[in-house]
Amino acid sequence: MQTARTSNIIDKPRREGAEDLLGVDKYTDALIQFIESCQMPTTLAIQGEWGSGKTSLLNQIRYRLCESSLHSVEVNKEKPFYGVWLNTWQYSLMKSKDEALISIIKGLTTEILSIISQKHESKSQATINKVVGFVSFLGKASAKAAASSVGIESGVVDSLLEKDAGEANLLAFKKSLEDAIRQCLEEDRKSGNNNRGFIFFIDDLDRIDPPVAVEILELIKNIFEVENCLFVLAIDYEVVVKGLVPKFGPLTEKNEREFRSFFDKIIQLPFSMPVSNYDITKFLIHSLQDIGYIDNRIVQDDFLKEKLADLTLLSVGTNPRSLKRLINTLSLLNIIGKMQSDGQKEIHELLINYALVCIQIAYPKIYDMIMQEPSFKEWNEQTAKRLRLPELTEAQI
Repeated sequence: MQTARTSNIIDKPRREGAEDLLGVDKYTDALIQFIESCQMPTTLAIQGEWGSGKTSLLNQIRYRLCESSLHSVEVNKEKPFYGVWLNTWQYSLMKSKDEALISIIKGLTTEILSIISQKHESKSQATINKVVGFVSFLGKASAKAAASSVGIESGVVDSLLEKDAGEANLLAFKKSLEDAIRQCLEEDRKSGNNNRGFIFFIDDLDRIDPPVAVEILELIKNIFEVENCLFVLAIDYEVVVKGLVPKFGPLTEKNEREFRSFFDKIIQLPFSMPVSNYDITKFLIHSLQDIGYIDNRIVQDDFLKEKLADLTLLSVGTNPRSLKRLINTLSLLNIIGKMQSDGQKEIHELLINYALVCIQIAYPKIYDMIMQEPSFKEWNEQTAKRLRLPELTEAQI
């Protein structure tokens, strides 16, 4: 067996421009075509369970559509958007709900101003100053948010709409932000850069408290939904449902329309990650080679590769995060096996071991029974009694 090039597969999103090992580029291409010609403002929701590849998809869209870093030597003027990335989980870490919301508003605003300042500071200074005034005002709202966490009632939206805030209120901020973005794009066109606008990538909404995620959606709708802006959100509809329970009560057939209407009001295009359509064979073989679990005997045999894929689909499934956990478990077992024997394993041993690990991860109770009674073909009523299995109900039969 070949020497492993690595002992594990890191659970990190697919890098910008990295090889497509799951066959998802056709979906990425379709989303990019939609974004390139859609009217703005528009909000897209990339939906899927944890580990389904939402962040990886956001990475590819940003890489394909957004200008490279403003700090790089060359800025690619052929790409039609400026990209702003916001990880909501990082902004909400160790903060109260209101503090997290204000931090997110400041974060988005700061990123926008940073882009405009670096591109057209001298020509956009007056417009930028208006937005900066609002950012300064957020310091007061932040203090009130901190006070609210110790018992003083004060909401973020209430703070932003205070009458004594002068021009630094919600509507004034939204207008000044829109003006700043429009002026930036106008100056771009004068210099030959035909940017369409800004794309905001909002990631990890499903890692934070659902009610906070819902409030973030509302703030995006009420504050940042302006001309020449497009939002791509990584979120699952189930998170929205949980976040709306305090507002609408538990989801029932009677109030289901209210839940769906809230989501539809904010999201113009929901896209579900095509996890069930992932072509996992290429990813599996590539990863199993990397950890040294398989060699050319399997790599060059389409039938054996298909068997590995079938075992995986029937157990672990197609979620990339679950696949990586499977690969890492096999890697450790492979290392242990090499310590006990220097000989090359037979192909049937590799397949049986692979199947057992799949069962152990996906069906631990069945795996435990196999360990107690390995001759599973001979299982009968007596086996069930020895294993103290509960009797099947009529519905289960």
